[in-house]
Amino acid sequence: MNAFTEWGRHDRPATFSFYMTAHRCKSRPDLAWSAVNLADKLTIAGPKGPAAADRLRASGFDSPILFDGTGYDSRQDLPRPDVWVDRQRRAEAACHHLPGIFLPWDKDCSEAFVGVVQEQGRIAGDLGATMLLAIDARWIGKRTDVVVDTLRSADQAVALVLAHRADPLSVGGAVSGLRRIASQVEQLSVFRSDHGAIGALAYGADHASIGLTTTTRHFATAQMRPSRRPGTDSRIFVSTLFDWFLVSDIAGWTAAGSDVVCDLQCCDGRSLGRFIDPDLDANWHNMNALADVADYVLNAEVIDRRSLFIEECQNATLRYGLAGFKGPENPKPQLTEWVFS
Repeated sequence: MNAFTEWGRHDRPATFSFYMTAHRCKSRPDLAWSAVNLADKLTIAGPKGPAAADRLRASGFDSPILFDGTGYDSRQDLPRPDVWVDRQRRAEAACHHLPGIFLPWDKDCSEAFVGVVQEQGRIAGDLGATMLLAIDARWIGKRTDVVVDTLRSADQAVALVLAHRADPLSVGGAVSGLRRIASQVEQLSVFRSDHGAIGALAYGADHASIGLTTTTRHFATAQMRPSRRPGTDSRIFVSTLFDWFLVSDIAGWTAAGSDVVCDLQCCDGRSLGRFIDPDLDANWHNMNALADVADYVLNAEVIDRRSLFIEECQNATLRYGLAGFKGPENPKPQLTEWVFS
């Protein structure tokens, strides 16, 4: 796999983007430009997304842009759906999303879930927009039937944001649930996700938007008490292990004699432990590594995408706990679920 290789684009209607906040687009426009050199689109998050897009457009940026208004976050203040959709149109969005709404977990009843989705579907239909639903990951892990049936009955394009305090796809049944949703719900996007969204693409989703920071790879409400590690360590996507790891951990493996290198052109065989240097920016590596996986899956024939993605997961699990390897002994729950669910 190589993100710089020209692949045959056999059946590639599905697309992926990198997910950045409006603030990041303003403070680091170079990252936005880098993102679309590797991905099909750019997704900008937050109420100020259209303004950030206008600044990029003024500098010559002409790649497709999507917006996640993050209206599902109670700390954000978005206008009415019709006003928000109009702002996206004026900002030349590739498609238009509703502001977003959060659906909390209810272990006893699904009536409220169904009612909210139906209402959002009606609004989306009236405005010619896409539903934006942030849902507690337990819905896809424990009530997959409800999610599939409700989304299909709404009969509208939908973008899902999965909510959890750490990794939404670590919830029991969440990976198998996402597989079913991606394969049975048409016009599905997965926003604000990690590499697991590439799995959704492999199973039939239309779009995946992947974050480059911990907070842009999933959503967590204050009540979920999201986990936060002290310090400023970068997280690095390690392709061979198919997961994210703190650079301090990777540097520790290197010091113990197990150097982890990246063979993509962005790194040219150098050690990932080098990002322990705070003056080095890991974003370019992370974008290339994620784009490499996405391109590998999406440039294959549609019928082959599932098996290729699962094969990558299987190969990664075999590298954990190898004799002489001083890195992690066991894969994290999400990777295990992709292989065994």
